[in-house]
Amino acid sequence: MATQMTGFGLHQRWLGRAAALLVAGLLAVTAAAPARAASAASEAPTQVYFIRGFLGIFSTGFDQMAKSLAKDRIKAEVYGHLSGSSVRAKIIREYDRSRRKRPIILVGHSFGGNAVFEVAAKLRKNNIPVALLISVDPTRAGPLSDNVKRYVNYFFPGNGLGSELKPQPGVPKSRIKNIDMRKRVDVAGAGDDHWTVTTNAALAREILKAVKRAAR
Repeated sequence: MATQMTGFGLHQRWLGRAAALLVAGLLAVTAAAPARAASAASEAPTQVYFIRGFLGIFSTGFDQMAKSLAKDRIKAEVYGHLSGSSVRAKIIREYDRSRRKRPIILVGHSFGGNAVFEVAAKLRKNNIPVALLISVDPTRAGPLSDNVKRYVNYFFPGNGLGSELKPQPGVPKSRIKNIDMRKRVDVAGAGDDHWTVTTNAALAREILKAVKRAAR
């Protein structure tokens, strides 16, 4: 009988310890959840979205630009030209949850230039402004939309690819800056063309300067 009572007592003691451990675990999880939520909420949203050209083969200069911006604590991400829907969805999600509406900047090259036009135009439907849109030799001249504060368009005239932007309803000439790269000796040098221009050091410095100014 004494042995049975001892076994029963041990069993009760084991159950008590297990219950205590379970409660402690639940409390730890409960305490950690708000911390994780706070961390996610405090994470800086992406401000700069680079969209590369055809199949992501070109526009490799964008990757270096994104790394440079990270040093200045400006969060930038690089996408392929078929990722417009994903970029738009991410912008909407982060913009909705952010208390401080940080400026959004879109930068695209070639087909990626076409993509940033589309992303900006669709963000208009969500009443989301775009502080700056930079297109590098886009193969189309829009669509342009009035939720974009400023357009800067670098293009090579006469190459059969680049396009010049023109004013449209809601987008006056004052919001558009076209830069003819054939007139820039620091850009249209040896080896600079539609395919490789994003790796040009002068162009990269100029884009980064404009992005940093708009991101403040």
